[in-house]
Amino acid sequence: MSEQKGFMGSLQKVLMPIGNFLANEPHFASISAGLMSTVGISIIGAVFTIIKSPPVTAQIMEQGGILKFLFGWWYNLVNIPAVNQILSVPNDMTMGLIAVVAVFGIAYNLAKTYGMKPLSNGVTAMLMFIMVVAPVQTVALAEPGTTFQGLGYTFLGATGLFTAIIVALVSVEITRFCEKHNWIVKMPDVVPPFLQDSFSSMIPLLLNVVIIYGANVGLGMINPQLNLATVVVALLSAPLSAINSVPGIILLGLFGTLLWTMGVHGTMIVYPLIIPMTIEATMTNAALVAAGAAPVFSPVMLFGALALVGGTGNTMGFSLLCLLRAKSEQLKAIGKVSWVPGIFGVNEPVAFGAPTVFNPILAIPYVITFPILAVIMWVCYSIGLITPSYILIMSLMPIGVGSFLGSMDVKNFIFAWLMVPLSALIYYPFFKAYDNQLVHQEAEAKKAAA
Repeated sequence: MSEQKGFMGSLQKVLMPIGNFLANEPHFASISAGLMSTVGISIIGAVFTIIKSPPVTAQIMEQGGILKFLFGWWYNLVNIPAVNQILSVPNDMTMGLIAVVAVFGIAYNLAKTYGMKPLSNGVTAMLMFIMVVAPVQTVALAEPGTTFQGLGYTFLGATGLFTAIIVALVSVEITRFCEKHNWIVKMPDVVPPFLQDSFSSMIPLLLNVVIIYGANVGLGMINPQLNLATVVVALLSAPLSAINSVPGIILLGLFGTLLWTMGVHGTMIVYPLIIPMTIEATMTNAALVAAGAAPVFSPVMLFGALALVGGTGNTMGFSLLCLLRAKSEQLKAIGKVSWVPGIFGVNEPVAFGAPTVFNPILAIPYVITFPILAVIMWVCYSIGLITPSYILIMSLMPIGVGSFLGSMDVKNFIFAWLMVPLSALIYYPFFKAYDNQLVHQEAEAKKAAA
């Protein structure tokens, strides 16, 4: 135990300062909060994507059998393009604009952290983002002499997320600089507050245009194909490709779970990197499926192994062990209160009740289940046993349900539940040691009380 405590103590000294910095640093916290604000629209987009994506093919329909009851669903969407188009609009206008929502949310939260006006800062950042990535374009139509004006949509969705993050942070910092140096138009006190806010935002907005849009124009003068979004994508492609690899995702997940064992919400800390990559990979697969192709695997999908069964640390197996095999009163109680929330990915009763936080015994399986499950998941993706997701599901759902809805493949649901007994097997020796320790402590406490 002393060696374990020494190891955990050393680990705590290294990771706690990093975790606390990332959790409390305004920019990282605002990115996390802003990206999480997109969850609602992603759910709506996912619902309509599921409706317009029957989990069957023409070949399956021809074979008939048990799935023939899906014929109406499949036929109306495949053979009636107008219906498919109608159902595409909600997804296009939610997930297709996710970067616009993100830039507003990030700027809003950062401004709120600074004690600035969050609404006006969110609007300013959103306008600057649209200005640099989707300026109005005039397109000649097939009919002679007719044109159409519209916004470019390439970077308004998942592809523009990283640009949205940068523009949001820079825009708020420019406005903050103006306010700190009193570069604002001040109106008399008799002027209504809403008019004061409008005038006070003029100079910061002008400086935003000069700096952010000016940089965009400068890049276009160098090369007409360049803008801030294309440069950001080019600069980030190399390091992100390193992160978005099997070893990179496993290391990132290990970092998150290690922080959790120290009481720091490690998952939220790594989300600013994970969410944009996840959205982009899912939208890429959605386009492939819409074109009649098969979805492809992306390493970022392995991050799902972090909380595949029972929340971060895959604690569902441990909850069932506590419920069915524990001898100590403490773990029996934890088993009773944790297994139902665990089905929905909520494991705070285990994290803080067992606990796994600051527990040198349970911290080991809590951390190692992720790489084990991630490697198994990688193998299953590679040999085609499970299907890569093409529908974005970003909400708490029962074990396997999110995996099924994201891929419309029942094998993904079965795979998730097969990992429950495996997680129990990984946890078992550590559960047994900790249970015996608690039984001894409870016996000693009873003797002392007597």
